[in-house]
Amino acid sequence: MKLVLVEWVDSYSMHGWKPLDNLIKECEPLLCRSVGWLASKKNGHVLIVPHLSGEQNEGITVYGTGDITIPAKAIRKMTVLREK
Repeated sequence: MKLVLVEWVDSYSMHGWKPLDNLIKECEPLLCRSVGWLASKKNGHVLIVPHLSGEQNEGITVYGTGDITIPAKAIRKMTVLREK
């Protein structure tokens, strides 16, 4: 699997009541960045998993945690990370 940095946008909301004019001025999607192992890229989404265990142990099922599924339409950029 490839280790990737995914830059993507998400929706969010402000807390509490605000004047509509202020909400319109502040209206922008939230830029997010996530790093993980690219486990799947299909059906209009990517699945990245930052934590894996058991990869180097023979006869042990590989487990992952911290997974996130990101819709492909929300992704602005995906960079494969490599050692120098």
